[in-house]
Amino acid sequence: MLKDLTIDELKVGMFVKDIFLKDSDHKVKNQGVVNSQRTIELLKKQGVARVVIDCDQSELPSTDSDDVDETTLEKEFSRSCDIYDQSTEKVKELLLNASTAKPLSIEAMAELAGEITNSITRNEHAMTILTRIRQKSNYQWEHAINCAVLICGFSLYLGFKKGTVQELTLGALLHDIGTAKVSRAILEKQEKLTKNEMSVVKKHVFWGVELSKREGFTSPILIDMLVNHHERLDGSGYPRGIAGDKISKLSRITAVVDVYDAMTGDKPYKKGMLPQAVFRHLLNEKNKFDPDIVQKFIKYLGIHPVGSLVELSNNKIAVVIEGNRIEPLKPKIKVIYSLKLNSYTKPTDHDLTEEEFVIVNSIQASDYQINLNKVIRDIAT
Repeated sequence: MLKDLTIDELKVGMFVKDIFLKDSDHKVKNQGVVNSQRTIELLKKQGVARVVIDCDQSELPSTDSDDVDETTLEKEFSRSCDIYDQSTEKVKELLLNASTAKPLSIEAMAELAGEITNSITRNEHAMTILTRIRQKSNYQWEHAINCAVLICGFSLYLGFKKGTVQELTLGALLHDIGTAKVSRAILEKQEKLTKNEMSVVKKHVFWGVELSKREGFTSPILIDMLVNHHERLDGSGYPRGIAGDKISKLSRITAVVDVYDAMTGDKPYKKGMLPQAVFRHLLNEKNKFDPDIVQKFIKYLGIHPVGSLVELSNNKIAVVIEGNRIEPLKPKIKVIYSLKLNSYTKPTDHDLTEEEFVIVNSIQASDYQINLNKVIRDIAT
């Protein structure tokens, strides 16, 4: 059911179908769930007077005792770092146990999925920023955690119910668990894999399902994600080569997030790409990836995802700390480096909706020998 509201009646959790500017009956297409009060303030700032919401897709906060209150990036960031670090240790342990046939304690992963979901519900940016910290030696477990964080935030943005989001987050943590049975020599090989080696890699799907079922995790959502995240719309994927409508929406989402994180991540044999290059790849491969999901994923993350480094027109470098879905090229940033001085500067926060300087380029940390890990970890100080 559609409902027409004034901008002052708009609340976090509502799904906006259309917006109307002041003194105009012209409808502007701008769909999505309102994830924060800042989004509402930005809409007001842009002169939005009325909105049309879809009540069926809206998820307003309930009065349940396990509700999680929204908080600021500064307040949530330290807690997010702790959860991310705990996740790293738990996923490393999980992969080690899977490779040696020890019990997996997936219950601990389910609890972890709940902690990630609660953190992103409190503040959608705090933990997502950490997905931009990449260390090639940690790729296997970083990839699992990052996919969990990204799928969690994206599915909340799409308006999925919290219980489903938590299950999707667990599925993302486990989606590549079968790679624990693939030899390191193959996973870290510098050259192109042989046909036989590729066939071994593809078996990780079945091994993952086998491991999960052995531990009693047989939820349809979980199994769907494990089995089908490498399937493609044109039937070119694996393990079954299914196509089109035979691939569920959840598996299409998982495929997009899986490829995005894989291509932006540093591996032992390959440097990660900038998010914008990966966005172009996903958009160009519309026969393989659901174009609607890709478009919404890009809108969710923003042209310059949080945690990205950007060059500014005032010859400074900044890290993006909060996105802006109303004006994607004007996020909140923290300036950390001077190109004129070729050195770090005292960090300063800026909202680009209120500044004259603009983003001119996305950059890699290695271009200027910037320690992105340290920059991000110090973000709330």
